[in-house]
Amino acid sequence: MADNLLDKASILLTPTAYDNGSMLSVKPENGDGDFTFSRGSAATRVNAQGLVEEITDTDLPRIDYTDGCGSWLLEPQSTNLYLNSDTLATQSNATSASTYTVSFYGTGTITFSGTHTGTLVGTGANDRVSATFTTTSGTLTSTISGDCTKGQLENLSYATSYIPTNGAIATRLADVATNSGNSTLINSTEGVLYAEIAALANDGTVRAIYISNGTASNRLWVEFDSVANRFETRYIVNGITSANFFHIVSEITNFNKIAFKWKENDFSLYVNGIEVANDTSGSVINADTLNRIDFHNQSSASVQNFYGKVKALAVYKEALTDAQLQSLTTI
Repeated sequence: MADNLLDKASILLTPTAYDNGSMLSVKPENGDGDFTFSRGSAATRVNAQGLVEEITDTDLPRIDYTDGCGSWLLEPQSTNLYLNSDTLATQSNATSASTYTVSFYGTGTITFSGTHTGTLVGTGANDRVSATFTTTSGTLTSTISGDCTKGQLENLSYATSYIPTNGAIATRLADVATNSGNSTLINSTEGVLYAEIAALANDGTVRAIYISNGTASNRLWVEFDSVANRFETRYIVNGITSANFFHIVSEITNFNKIAFKWKENDFSLYVNGIEVANDTSGSVINADTLNRIDFHNQSSASVQNFYGKVKALAVYKEALTDAQLQSLTTI
C-alpha cells in the first residue's frame, strides 16, 4: 500500500536519477519537481559495489550506498587536513580548542599526541574507522604505523565522505538543493509532506526541509532541531503558528519515516507508523501561496541547510487519511 501511496504524490523525489546541476524527481515527469543542485567542488561517494568513487563533476549530486541502499547524500563543507590521504604519513597539525574527527581505511594504527592523546586502530582493508575528540590549542601529531589509507582529519564532530589530498589540504564544498515545485503541485490549504531521512550526526544543529513561497509569512517545515534526536514540524499562516509538533526518536542518524499533514483544524504528525501528535484547531493558508521546496530555511541557501541522507521525499496535494499515513510511514 505504501508504494501505491507514493504514486499519488504530486512531487516525488527518490535517489534514482540526476543530471549536472539537478536532482531529478520521479514525479512530475515534466521537470517541475526537479531540485536545482550545486556544490562547486569534486566529492566522493560509496558506490553500489561498496567502493569509494570520486565524482569530479563539481555540481553532480551523489547517490551514496554506505548503508547498502542508495540515498541522496547532502553534506556541509569540510576540509581534509591530512596532506597525503591515500597513503598516510606521520604529520603534525595546528589545532584550536575544538572538536576534530579522524578517519581511515585499513589495518594500521594512528597514535595521537600533543593536543590530544589516544589511538585509532584499523579493523580491515575495506573498513572505515573513525574517532572524534576535543583538542586543546597547539599541535596535534598523528603517528602512522601499518596500513592506513584514505585518511582524513576534519574540524567536525563526525566523519564526512572521503576528501582526497595529494600534498596539500583539500576542501569539499557544501551540497545545496533548492527550488523544486510550484503552486500547481503544492496545495497551501491541505496536503502532506513526507520524508524518509537520516541525519549525518546527532550534533544539535538545525537541518530543515521547507515548503514556502520564499518568505517567512507562509511556510511549513520538517527538521532535525537543536535537541538531541528530535524532529520538529511547523505550519505558519501570515506569520502566526497554526501547528507546531515535536517528537524524539531513538536515533536520528538512522532512517526515519516522517509525514506532516495540514488541513483546516486537522494537523497531525506521523513517525515510523505512529501518530505522535495532532491538533484539531488551526487555520490554513487560503490561497495558492506555497510554491517551492528547499533543503534549507526559506530565507537563504546558507541557513539551516539540510545535511543528511534522503531515500524519499514526497508532497501530496490532499490530506491523507490516518490509515494512509500509518501505512506510508511504517518502517
